[in-house]
Amino acid sequence: MRGPLAALLFTVAAVLAGAPGCGVDSEVSRELGARCDSLDECDDRCLTGPRFPEGMCSRDCDDDDDCPAGASCAELEGGVCLYACRNHEGCAFLGAGWRCLTEPERGGEPGAGVMVCVAPE
Repeated sequence: MRGPLAALLFTVAAVLAGAPGCGVDSEVSRELGARCDSLDECDDRCLTGPRFPEGMCSRDCDDDDDCPAGASCAELEGGVCLYACRNHEGCAFLGAGWRCLTEPERGGEPGAGVMVCVAPE
C-alpha cells in the first residue's frame, strides 16, 4: 500500500502505540483489573468500596514481585496489586473515577510510595 492512505494508517498506528501514557499492559483479567461484585468473579480478591469504582479483581501481595507485569504492590487492603501508572490518562481504561495516585508501597523502603490506579478517598 502506498500514498496518503498508507501514511495515514502508519500515523494512526504510531499514535495508538503510545496511547496508554504509562507503559502498562492494560489487559484486564480475573487476576487483575476485571470488574467484580464478589470473590467468585476473580482469581484471588475482589476489591470493592469507594477506592475501587465498580469493583476490581486483584491479588494479595507482600511486594512488587507478587504482582503481574505492569502492577505494583500497594499498602491498601493489607497489600494488593494495582496497575502502575504515571498519570491519570494511564488509568482511563478502567473507567470513570479512576486516577493515578501515590499510595504507600508494601514491601518497599519505609515511607516509599507507588503510583497506582485507584479512586481518590
